[in-house]
Amino acid sequence: MTLKALPAILIIALSFGAAAAQNFKGKEERITIQPPQKEFKTGETLAYSLEWLGIPVGKIVLNVESAQVNNRECYHFSARAVPNRFFQRLHDLEYTVDSYVDKGSFLPLRFKKTRRLKKENNFVAMDFDHQGNKVKFETWGSSSFVNLSPQREKLEAATPVSANILAGTQDLFSSFSSFRLIELQEGGSYPVNIYYNQRNWPLKMRVEKPFIREIRKKGALAAIKIYPVSELNDYILGKRNFSVYITSDSRRIPVEFKLNSAMGPIRGVIQDLPR
Repeated sequence: MTLKALPAILIIALSFGAAAAQNFKGKEERITIQPPQKEFKTGETLAYSLEWLGIPVGKIVLNVESAQVNNRECYHFSARAVPNRFFQRLHDLEYTVDSYVDKGSFLPLRFKKTRRLKKENNFVAMDFDHQGNKVKFETWGSSSFVNLSPQREKLEAATPVSANILAGTQDLFSSFSSFRLIELQEGGSYPVNIYYNQRNWPLKMRVEKPFIREIRKKGALAAIKIYPVSELNDYILGKRNFSVYITSDSRRIPVEFKLNSAMGPIRGVIQDLPR
């Protein structure tokens, strides 16, 4: 396995915020989805263990802070993924992802991604102009990557590069974070446009029925399964299944993320549930 798969996995999955579960079983019990919180708690830190085939291979840490971009108050969502000592010997790779989201409109103003592979670095930066419906995209450094999708070239041809965006467009990280602050309905389908790799990708987030999950050493949590439906899945992962479980209380803390990849199952597991 290679952690080069983590940029998309990381951004998609961890944008939600944080929390993950181990060995849980569903119970037939009627659970309601509570109204969401009105804002994020700045200073929130959520740490995950990253597993491949059930083997610990690294960790991911998420943070929420306050920041200013162009004199506008923002949430600064960050995620950092690093291999553990064992896996570092096989693949010395780490990622840092940052999304700066306007507190009023909850639209992204700036997105940054840094990938370090041994001594080589790759950087991506995007600045969003929502009034002009445009994005300024920049990338520099090492350009090597692993293509996990056999459909990537076909989808790139069908989805041309563009600097124009639709109203309400999100980056990949901020799009999932927004689900912690909106009203969700069981069985709902929520459309959003995502700007990724200089292209616009329409996406629908599906929400399933909430249920009780038993989390080893952490007790039971009411959770909801959420998963994206989009050609973006095919573009990044090659039609691989991806899902996130978030708590059904007002905090909407993701309890686990799971990905069935060509390299085997990958899972993120929360280390400590926030109080």
